[in-house]
Amino acid sequence: MARATVQDVAKTAGVSVGTVSRVLNGSPAVSASSREKVAGAIRQLNYRPLASARDLRRDRTMRVLALSKNLDSPVISEAFRGFGDAAAEAGYVSLIAPTSGDLEREQQLVDMLRNGSVDGLILFSPTMPDEDVEALAEQLSVVQVCEIVDSEAAFGVSIDDRQAAYDITRHLIRTGARRLAMIGNQAARSGRLREQGFREALSEAGLTAEQTLFATGTFDFHAGRRLARELLAMDRLPDAVFCGSDTVAAGCVRELTDAGLRVPDDLAVAGFDDSIQAEMCVPELTTIRQPAYDMGRVAFQALLERMTGPGAHRRGRTFLPHELVIRDSTKIE
Repeated sequence: MARATVQDVAKTAGVSVGTVSRVLNGSPAVSASSREKVAGAIRQLNYRPLASARDLRRDRTMRVLALSKNLDSPVISEAFRGFGDAAAEAGYVSLIAPTSGDLEREQQLVDMLRNGSVDGLILFSPTMPDEDVEALAEQLSVVQVCEIVDSEAAFGVSIDDRQAAYDITRHLIRTGARRLAMIGNQAARSGRLREQGFREALSEAGLTAEQTLFATGTFDFHAGRRLARELLAMDRLPDAVFCGSDTVAAGCVRELTDAGLRVPDDLAVAGFDDSIQAEMCVPELTTIRQPAYDMGRVAFQALLERMTGPGAHRRGRTFLPHELVIRDSTKIE
């Protein structure tokens, strides 16, 4: 298929070539409706300006954009910090925007990459379908962090969530726990991988999950409390519960403590992320440490390779090492 031209974009959008040119150059002298029409045509045609056209308005903007559904996650916030620091060291300005899981909002922000307003894009847990991420990465400079869709074109950096969950579940089993429950988040890819690792460790030990509880909606402190109440309603409590984040684990511990139970004597609790909440919780949480800051830096370096050396960039994914951090919320092995 022939590569789309600026004339094709103008025809599809029903505007003049001059209007398309002004949109690509970021001119304010374009109505919002015309700008939306041009952005829609660019997406529809997978249009990418030729290098010569980019050179007319500047070879590079020296700006990069990072998108996430929200900025609540301590891991994502720390990864953003690593990304921003690495970008600044390379002379780039980093822009960070939450999408709130709104696909239309996400597409509007991605249009900043399509129309050349930024040079590269970092994606944290994108809302768009996997095939859209793949198509975007085939043409433009895109890198994923933490929540990685299945894409050969888009490089991604994270930890091995399945292995990390397996490791912390094995720790719980080694402390003597035989009735294990999990509080997780199936809406996230990482959450599904963590459930897989949890179940694999149990199966290897000849055990089955006592109960698996999954949050619907926000996966936060209050979800941890609410789901812990479901555990308390069981006829017999589990020996240990693995929570998919430290924030949720802190909510779980609070609910158990308010019910008069002792952690870990009556019920052990493990978290995930090694965020500040892990050390603020009483007792301090056993958890998985993610090298979030380093993930952000590695992601920017991969993005820089794509932006400055098209065709010679990394593909697939890279797992950075995680660490099991044992604290007082679980028993001694």
